[in-house]
Amino acid sequence: MRYDVQTFGLQPHLEQLYATQPRRMALRANTAEELRRWQGELRAEVVRLLGLAGRPPPPPPDAQQLTARDCGDYIEELHALEVGEAAKLPVYLLRPKTPPPWKPVLVFHGHDPSVQYVLGNYPDAPTKRDQVALDNNYAQALARQGYLVCAPEQRGFGTRLSDQHTTKSCRHLAFSYLLEGRTLLGERCRDARQAIDWLLARDDVVPGALGATGNSGGGTTTLWLAAIEERITVAVPSCYFCSFKASILDIVHCECNYVPGILELAEMGELAALLAPRPMRVIAGQRDPIFPIAAVREQYRTAERAWALAGAAERLSLAVHPGEHAYHHASSHDWFRRWL
Repeated sequence: MRYDVQTFGLQPHLEQLYATQPRRMALRANTAEELRRWQGELRAEVVRLLGLAGRPPPPPPDAQQLTARDCGDYIEELHALEVGEAAKLPVYLLRPKTPPPWKPVLVFHGHDPSVQYVLGNYPDAPTKRDQVALDNNYAQALARQGYLVCAPEQRGFGTRLSDQHTTKSCRHLAFSYLLEGRTLLGERCRDARQAIDWLLARDDVVPGALGATGNSGGGTTTLWLAAIEERITVAVPSCYFCSFKASILDIVHCECNYVPGILELAEMGELAALLAPRPMRVIAGQRDPIFPIAAVREQYRTAERAWALAGAAERLSLAVHPGEHAYHHASSHDWFRRWL
């Protein structure tokens, strides 16, 4: 009997597994009340999958200001925020020179190299030119729009590495947390919750307003955090929202994207549905090679159903720019002006 190398390949198995997985918490609500009940149940499960359930609360927000730098129309401050378990969170606060109070926006940088790029801080002129062309200085741009920007440096990047980061900043951290029953994405969300506690306790912010945005790996944190953190009132995830199948499963991605068990429960459209009826704009690139636009639109239809059930269809938006894997200032600023 003859066989080839494909005989024992596992891709058909993975395709069948995805196709037959029941998604036991898929969105099946038919009324606004059923939607709210389903959101509460799925949100609790997402918290559990992230490794956040039953954890002792972090210490009360306590930040030490380390630096301050005049950037023209805003001040860039670096604060060290206690997050417990022998860890500190570097938080950059971009404070406008306009009179307070300001509307606060949490900004999450993408995957590699650090928070510095979204702050508009680049090592050389060519890097600055290339990054600004991708609208990757989006924290800086929002500060110039008059928002109080809070930009944490996410675990696994910049100054927040383990001693075994090797060639991939996230790899050792992601696997270490899995061994502890946690996830790297969950730890990033936990840091962000501590930053929210600190940010909303300030007397120079507009009460009841909190935006969140980020591109790529920053879009990842934005969506998952807003799904479990209802204090976020407006969310703009960029270049992440898609089906798990067409992106995280079918295309090579970093280990930090994987949350064990999520596809047993739901697809990404249902994860986004946890935000309804809060305003959310999804930004996507028409030619994004790692979050394909067809699968973005497929999952967006699930989200549309949730906002319709909540009677808030006008609070959901898909903004597709003609580029590839990039942020889009105009789409973000327009949404925050409208809803924050």
